[in-house]
Amino acid sequence: MLLRKADVEQYVEAKEYIDTLVIPLIPFEPSKDADFITTSFQVELTHIFTRAIEKEYRGRIFLGPDYYYLKGSLDEEIARLNQWVEQFEKQSFQHIFLFTVDSKWKKVEKDVNANLLWVPGLKQADLQSTETQSFIQEQARQITELIQAYW
Repeated sequence: MLLRKADVEQYVEAKEYIDTLVIPLIPFEPSKDADFITTSFQVELTHIFTRAIEKEYRGRIFLGPDYYYLKGSLDEEIARLNQWVEQFEKQSFQHIFLFTVDSKWKKVEKDVNANLLWVPGLKQADLQSTETQSFIQEQARQITELIQAYW
């Protein structure tokens, strides 16, 4: 389920069955052109992964809003992200996952109040190539198996 009116209405009616939330963590660095290009690729990659996960478990997983943060120190982001998690816990999500391709989150994983799903991102790649699509499908399959382990 996605963060759109029809899906949220459906969620509200059936929330006892939709117990898992995935929040995409999106790095953003627009100040330098090269970083801007890299982060835009990471955004695309994150969306491909999280949509694949949501599609696999539609009706059980809710795909939350993107959490954008400026690259750099994550110390300031941890408290804000934990506030997000706390608000979603009030919606009775039993399992909250943060999805990222940014390895910096692994270093602060113990400080966030949700489960972190980190996938090593590709550098720059053609997202339409057969090789990239195979990588994404395999990683998405492994992520969905990991999520199942929490259920």
